Amino acid sequence: MPTRVSDSTLEQFRHAAAGQTPTPAGVAIAAVSAAFALGLLAKVLTISGRRKAPPENTAGLEELAAAAQVASQRMLQLAGEDSAAFEAYLAARRLPRATESERQSRDQEIDTTVRRAIDVPLEAAQEAAAGLQLCNEASALTPLALVADLGVAATLLASALRGFLLCAQSNVRQLAPDAASYRAQLATETERHERALQQAQAVLERAGAALESTAVSEP
Repeated sequence: MPTRVSDSTLEQFRHAAAGQTPTPAGVAIAAVSAAFALGLLAKVLTISGRRKAPPENTAGLEELAAAAQVASQRMLQLAGEDSAAFEAYLAARRLPRATESERQSRDQEIDTTVRRAIDVPLEAAQEAAAGLQLCNEASALTPLALVADLGVAATLLASALRGFLLCAQSNVRQLAPDAASYRAQLATETERHERALQQAQAVLERAGAALESTAVSEP
């Protein structure tokens, strides 16, 4: 598979995800899913903007669509960064440790790569939470024909967010079990993102209510 996820085909990425190599794995796969969700959100916002009046509402939707596009690209970058981070960790574990100097150098490199392996999923979680905020803002401006697509975007982002936090927790417990600072950071991030998950549920409830209302009003 190409070094950058954005340079690979869907089949190449699917094949790599199903293969026996350590990467890509949970974070990268969740990030790609979130990238598609954010792309779908950008589509919903762009089409909604074309149908909306007055122009000031259209301008707001265009800004949200542009933000979703940028976030979608960033998610693909994070997918690649996660794979690179874990491969760097594995490489650090293989460094020589015959002398005290080698052991110190190896330990330092492991610490650096562990930090990155924890930071990447937490950064991806922040992007997913921001995407859910965009979904929440878009829900009041989305035409009925597009509310299901908005719901899909919110569902995928919420699932990705949960996956990012789970992978960060796994990395903390398996790679840095004695690092209290990592555990504290993870607890803070998890609590902070609970609001984003609540927003996802609210988007789905509003979408369901809109569709149900239409069904009831039909003759």
